[in-house]
Order: sequence, then C-alpha cells, then structure tokens
Amino acid sequence: MIKIVLDTNTLISAFFWQGNEFGLFQNIEQGKAELYISQEIIEELKEVLNRDKFKRVILKTNQTPDEIIQKIISVSNVIIGEKLGIKACRDHKDDKLLECAILAKADYIVSGDEDLLMLKKYEKVKIVKSSEILKEL
Repeated sequence: MIKIVLDTNTLISAFFWQGNEFGLFQNIEQGKAELYISQEIIEELKEVLNRDKFKRVILKTNQTPDEIIQKIISVSNVIIGEKLGIKACRDHKDDKLLECAILAKADYIVSGDEDLLMLKKYEKVKIVKSSEILKEL
C-alpha cells in the first residue's frame, strides 16, 4: 500500500473544494493509501484552520476546525519520534513534512508548494502534486 504525507494546504483543500485533493482524501478514507501525519503538522493545521479567512468557508461545511482535524487524525497514522533535524527545504517550515515522511518510511509527500516540489525527491520519498498521486492510485 502507498504511504503518503499530505501538506497542510492539500489537507485543507480536501475539505473545502471538490478537486484532486478531495479525491485523494476519499482514496485515503477508502483504504487505498495510508496517510501519515505528525504532531507538528497537526499543530500547523489547527493554526491555519483558525485563521479568519477560513471562518466563512468552514461554516459552509457545518464542521468546526476541531472536527476537521479529528476527521484527518481518524484516517491517519500519527508519527511520534525524535526530531531528525532535517534542514533541506528553502522554507524551513516545510522540513516537518520531510521529517514525517522519513519517520513513516513514506513513498510520497503530496504538495502544491513549489518550495517542496522543486526538491522532487528527498532520500527515497518522491514529492508530487495531488494529480500525480491520483494516477498512482
């Protein structure tokens, strides 16, 4: 089974828009891929979902930010491990995704972020857009 790590924007897009990210999350819910997440990714999700710009769109889903996070966690494998100290991304906030992927022995990181996509691969982990991983599934 394919093991994946989704960046925060991909996770958020899965809940608010009906695009590739939504389809990818459905595949995860159906057990076609395993999702891995770390406490650092969960914390970033909380922070982003509680921003003012998301309040109106969250209301339309009839869910709270906590309910969205709980749904994500319910289909995820939460990675707990010591920090690896990875410093490979141009934007060091993205290093937590690499760390989660390495600890999970993930196959892919799925992102739309150019800072990550420009790496293409980190160790054995491929970094791809959601449209590319959907073709794999």
